[in-house]
Amino acid sequence: MPRSPRRPQPRHLDSEGLRLTTPSKPLSVALLGVALVLAVLGVGVLSGGAIGQGSAALKADPVSAKSSDPGEVAEGTSSSSDPPASEPEAAAPARYRVVEAVRIEPAPEPKKKKRLDLAKRAEKAQQAPPSIPDFGVAMLNILGSNHTKGGKGGFAPGTSRAHSATQMLLARGASIIGFSEIQRDQLAVFTNNAPGYGVYPGTAVGSAGIPTTVAWDTGVWSLVEAHTVTIPFSGQQRPAPVVKLAHVSTGAEIWVMNIHNSPNGMEAERERAEAIEIAKVRELEATGIPIIVTGDFNEKQEALCDFTATTLQSAVGGGYCFPPPQPMRVDWIFASEAFSVNSWDVTRAAPVPYITDHAALFARLSLR
Repeated sequence: MPRSPRRPQPRHLDSEGLRLTTPSKPLSVALLGVALVLAVLGVGVLSGGAIGQGSAALKADPVSAKSSDPGEVAEGTSSSSDPPASEPEAAAPARYRVVEAVRIEPAPEPKKKKRLDLAKRAEKAQQAPPSIPDFGVAMLNILGSNHTKGGKGGFAPGTSRAHSATQMLLARGASIIGFSEIQRDQLAVFTNNAPGYGVYPGTAVGSAGIPTTVAWDTGVWSLVEAHTVTIPFSGQQRPAPVVKLAHVSTGAEIWVMNIHNSPNGMEAERERAEAIEIAKVRELEATGIPIIVTGDFNEKQEALCDFTATTLQSAVGGGYCFPPPQPMRVDWIFASEAFSVNSWDVTRAAPVPYITDHAALFARLSLR
């Protein structure tokens, strides 16, 4: 039986129209297997004439088709090895806050302190606490005229001695004087021969205040305030003067207190009087104004130690309780530590023996 003629095998063209050889069956099967493997790996493979169509689709639509079956290769799938592009996610809202603009100025340069000119420095110096230039203080127990009547003790009459005392005090330049035992007639001699001096209490509080009168040169000091403190004396009550004086040139103020305590064996009265006097010193200290205390204490080292236990110093030697000045006497001048003691003199030189049985005390002070 004659063979039937062989059917012609289909021919395949590439995308450019080129004729290809007829693939054999085993080769076709192998190619299909490779295509499936590549599809699983995400690579689209097209065979035969579909290659040209796939390339054209790739150029027309770059978005890859999704397949639920990794074994299927849809037409138009990209042959690229890149993974499919994911869908764009919704953008998060921007977190911005609009505020009003503020202009930032550069920090100013620190101002340099200017030196005070001479005029301002002089004005500032005038506002500083004023000082007091050198001035004289004297303490004199004048020996009352009642003690020398009829030439008792070999002394001249009280008024005669008061005249000599006034001349001595003026010659020594004492602008503050503390008297003890001065009597009315002797006070009159002093005021008549020293008209430029003020006195307190004098006769202002009666006869009891005369013996402890304090005097000051009105050309140097002006009276600001005056009062007395009462102390026991020889079985009586005696007023001791306290005055506040202002320096005429500088305006600086000072306190002056003058006292006379009981003599001889009246120790108990002296102790009571001293307690009152020291309490008064403490009171005056609280004002912040410098103090001068003059007087006949009728005590030596005991008075020195007790009064310098305050803010006072001895202005007639020794300074403080120890070591005491030699020889010591019962009359003292004490002054606040704010004062400088420029010089001092405790003397029995003439005419002192003619005037009194006590020494005359002089000190030159200035306020620092």
